[in-house]
Amino acid sequence: MSSDANKHLERAKKYLEKNKLQDAAEEYQAVLREFPNNQEAVQALGDLYTRLGDTVRAAEYHGMLFDRLSDSGDTTRAAALYSRFLKSVHQSPDRMLRFALLLQRQGKRDEAIESYNAAGEEFLKLKDGASALNCWEKISALDPENPERHKRVGELGEQLGKSDVASRGWLRAGQLTLAAGQIDQSLDLFARAHRLAPDDRSVALLYAEAFLRKGVPQEAVRLLKPFPPAESDSAFLSTFGAALMQSGQLDQARAVIERVYKDNSDSFEKMFELADLYLKAGQGQPATAIFSAVKDRMFAGKRQHEFTAYMDKLQESNPTSLPVAEFCGRMYEELNRESKYFSVLTKLFDLYLAASDVPGACSALDRIIDIDAYDPFNHERMKKLEGKADPAYLRGVGARMGKIITSTGQSTSFGQHQPEPSAAPQSDGARAQQALEDLIVQAEIFLQYSLHAKAVERLQKIAEMFPGEEESNQRLNSLYELANWKPPRSAARKAAEVPRVEVVSAEPVTSTTGTYSADTLRDLGKISEITRAVHRQSTPKAVLSTAVNEIGKYLKVTRCLTVVGPPGQPPQMASEYCAQGVDPSGGAQIVKLLGPLAHAKPDDMGAFELDVAEEPALRDLGLDCALGVQLTDRETQAVSGFLVVGEAAARRWKPNESYFLQAVGDQVLIGVNHTKLRSLMRTLAVADEKTGLLGRGSYQDCLLSEANRSKSQSTPLSLVILSVDKGMELLRQHGEPQFDRHMEQLSRALQATVRQNDLAVKYTSWALAFILPDTKLADALILAEKLRKVSANVRPPWNQSELLLSASVVEAVSRPDYDAEDIITDLINRAEFGLEEARKKGGDAVLSL
Repeated sequence: MSSDANKHLERAKKYLEKNKLQDAAEEYQAVLREFPNNQEAVQALGDLYTRLGDTVRAAEYHGMLFDRLSDSGDTTRAAALYSRFLKSVHQSPDRMLRFALLLQRQGKRDEAIESYNAAGEEFLKLKDGASALNCWEKISALDPENPERHKRVGELGEQLGKSDVASRGWLRAGQLTLAAGQIDQSLDLFARAHRLAPDDRSVALLYAEAFLRKGVPQEAVRLLKPFPPAESDSAFLSTFGAALMQSGQLDQARAVIERVYKDNSDSFEKMFELADLYLKAGQGQPATAIFSAVKDRMFAGKRQHEFTAYMDKLQESNPTSLPVAEFCGRMYEELNRESKYFSVLTKLFDLYLAASDVPGACSALDRIIDIDAYDPFNHERMKKLEGKADPAYLRGVGARMGKIITSTGQSTSFGQHQPEPSAAPQSDGARAQQALEDLIVQAEIFLQYSLHAKAVERLQKIAEMFPGEEESNQRLNSLYELANWKPPRSAARKAAEVPRVEVVSAEPVTSTTGTYSADTLRDLGKISEITRAVHRQSTPKAVLSTAVNEIGKYLKVTRCLTVVGPPGQPPQMASEYCAQGVDPSGGAQIVKLLGPLAHAKPDDMGAFELDVAEEPALRDLGLDCALGVQLTDRETQAVSGFLVVGEAAARRWKPNESYFLQAVGDQVLIGVNHTKLRSLMRTLAVADEKTGLLGRGSYQDCLLSEANRSKSQSTPLSLVILSVDKGMELLRQHGEPQFDRHMEQLSRALQATVRQNDLAVKYTSWALAFILPDTKLADALILAEKLRKVSANVRPPWNQSELLLSASVVEAVSRPDYDAEDIITDLINRAEFGLEEARKKGGDAVLSL
């Protein structure tokens, strides 16, 4: 700097000391004339003119200083200077744009949007549309969930002839409005995007998806047909296949959907959906071909249970389809699932008969008799064949049934054959033997389903009726040991004084080998199925509804009713099953029935029967008779409800039906109580109203509760921890507000992916944990991949790049020496170790330990 400039600066400082502001300003201006880049002079002039009240000239010099600070990278001072001195004075749009960029870099999202918007408006006034469009694009990147921002980009881009930018704006706006459920508005936005970019595959795909949501699949097909279906583009193939299916072009849809699943074995849902449409269109052959192809692949992947569940749903939705019933029959025969096979055979008999296929009906009846000659409907089936089938065949079937009944007599388990009234009376010894056998089987079943109290009741009755029997009956002795219960000594002493009921081996009675009849095995299988089904439900209402529907269909009754609540009080909840063609009963009719239920006295087997002659309330329900059991709380042993089945015609209730109701009823009450506790836990433990996630403090409590349930019910339990790779580094880099906002968006997206009874927990600031009841490791791994795919579509607010995530997946290990605390400790440790291993491998991985 020259000596003259230094003299000017010294004189300016002296003038300032004397408060001669105007003279000082002239000296600083002299410095600038000689050295225009002198920052000291520029800053001093801005301050002097501010003190002099000359805001225009002050803004001029502060603006010059702002530009120099921005160019030098001193963003903090530049932003502070603009906010203090320049924001209130009109600025050029270029300077406003620079200020917005500074705010964006500092993470001040809302202020940056405001400045970008102001700059854009100024650019428009100057007819600089390109610069204004740049501002709108930056705003849409900062506020990506606001469709109005993207619409503005689309409008201006279209006016400027920038088709690529405009189509992206219209496309994103359409996506957001479609996600908000505004289908008609989204269709209009997608149409504008497609008009600008008719050859863009992604635009056509999203436009077609909107048409599918609208229910216009023909338009979706029209949009997607020009594009070649690439096997690597599974999203395109899935949407195109769905459009073809919904428009009725099933064969073309099959060709497309088979390409989706050529290398993808995660889910075959679309294949089953296509097969269902073929069945409803009366095309059984292609549906069966699809079943066979999918079965081979799923069975090879050890996914038999998942495949049979799909087939069961198809049977329910197509009850009159012969091809699906025939396929299910072959499948269950191959899997050796006798109860399911038997159920399918009974449907096949009716379907063959309805189709006038008498040989098919005869074949089905043969197999039914091979499985269960005691089925009470066998005689009805024979009557249906009279006049249609060969009389010699019918005589042969009748002879087979008679031979089986004669050679085996009564069954030795619940599900026994009921003798006709004209049958010869049994001897006292045979009746005693049968009573003992029934009680033993009941106790075994109750122990199998963890109903210890009911099992002990049966053992006490055995000890009372047959004192000392365990000394000569090894099966009974083993049962006492299994239940950890022994007859009291007084019973033994009483046995010495009171004549013992002698159990003689009278014909035709089988020995106490513990072999169950077909009815018993079928009932056991159904109890297990219903138990699993009710414990998968997420609400008490769903538990009751599932139970009554399954019971009603299985027992083939007119009505099945369950009521929860103490006797003598209004019911807390109730659910009813009605057979086809039967109208649901009203609330008043159910309440009227509660009186007789409350006063009913259970028999020795724990059940009670009602008859319309004694209880007129049954007539209001259209029932002739009913069989019911009490629902007993396991802890208080108090009556907590009733489970009742009723028939419109006279019916002789069998012992196995009462045992069946007791076993299922106890599991229903357990399921209701469990869902209430789970709902309460969710209510008390929610940490964030925005996301609905449970807090970390409830993590171990939730795991402990689910581990106890898993251990008691022998069901699987899995845990998935999903973590943002380099989460701590990203949190420090972008700040807590932005990172938390991204995690909130991620949480909302992921919660829609998991089931209602899965528990989502905020594990850390960058990780989420998902507790998965009734889930095996293989299924948990599939879910983890789905969660990662969904996460990839949730872009962070700081940029549009995809964040990488890793997942640790573990299944609980239950050992005889493990209690629930040991199980969750092992589970947590393995999950943490899995995350650490994923981090060491660089992230973007799913690890299972």
